[in-house]
Amino acid sequence: MSPLIPAPVPVPLPAPVWLLHLLSVFTFILHLVPMNFLAGGIVLLCVSAYRGRHDPRHRELVRRAAPVMPPVVAAAITLGVAPLLFLQLVYGQLFYTSSLLMAWGWLSVVFFLLFGYYGLYWFNFHQEELGPRRFWMMLATAVMFLLVMVLFSRNMNFMLHPEDFYPRFLAGGAGGFLAPANPTTWPRLLHMLVGALAVGGFGLALLSGLWRRESPELADWARRYGLRWFMGGTGVQLLVGIWFLWRLPVEIRGHFLGADKLATAILATAVVLVVLAMLAAPRSLAAGAVALLGTLSLMAVIRHLVRVAYLRPYFDPRTLPVQGQWVVFVLFAILLVAGLATLGWMLHQLFRRAPTPETPST
Repeated sequence: MSPLIPAPVPVPLPAPVWLLHLLSVFTFILHLVPMNFLAGGIVLLCVSAYRGRHDPRHRELVRRAAPVMPPVVAAAITLGVAPLLFLQLVYGQLFYTSSLLMAWGWLSVVFFLLFGYYGLYWFNFHQEELGPRRFWMMLATAVMFLLVMVLFSRNMNFMLHPEDFYPRFLAGGAGGFLAPANPTTWPRLLHMLVGALAVGGFGLALLSGLWRRESPELADWARRYGLRWFMGGTGVQLLVGIWFLWRLPVEIRGHFLGADKLATAILATAVVLVVLAMLAAPRSLAAGAVALLGTLSLMAVIRHLVRVAYLRPYFDPRTLPVQGQWVVFVLFAILLVAGLATLGWMLHQLFRRAPTPETPST
């Protein structure tokens, strides 16, 4: 018997499905970079806040790196709006249902995000006053953001299993905090967390270049420290990725193991880029950054292919009617390019002439 799932909203799509998918993946890549740096970076700050009780290098690292996190949160949130909107546009009946069945858990994302954001600002304004309590404040803040990641992961995973919607509703599960677990729940979540630690370590290595003029010894140490996190996290990520792949249903896993030549090539290229990033990063952060960005981009594509494969038996968005709203899309494209250009200019100014803690920018 076919599972009972909601019907699509009877409103034509504003653009062809292929374009919506393309924009969904592209905007998700833009969100993926600051999101991973935030999740991994805040864990690294938590570790350094703990070790900083006895190690002045870690204490100084926290003092310098923590003020970077609030703008990263703003970037992650802002760049996360578009992919979420495209997801709702194409798969709205599935995403809304999984969100409603999670109910309180999904609604709590807003509060965890607000508390985490506030915690970062509080930490930065009161670092010296907090003293030994800095670790506990950073730990509480890290937990807030990690809970957001967990809830997003559970919801995105739950929407791929519409066959579980109605049974959970009948079982009285509507309004639960977490979506039900399935074979890919924990590999998927661990894949995200370990990947974020690797990106956070690489981001710290890049960030250390801002301190070289004032404190070269600290910058060299922070670069090595960040790269250790990157190398270790990436190595573990390769193992977790194999576990995640193996826990996928056989027919979906087969797409990436030879049944679909394009999917297999994308996965193989991503693995090659991971290895290249590990080899290049100790010698050139720029080359490592290019390889890492390529890896993240291909992982976003793989994530999309897995979603399409999971939902194909239940729903094919290509069957939906289309009524193009091209004026809106042209406006969106112009604003997207302008926003990315502004962000690029801001990053260029940051790395070209970085302010020091003693001479803050105005």
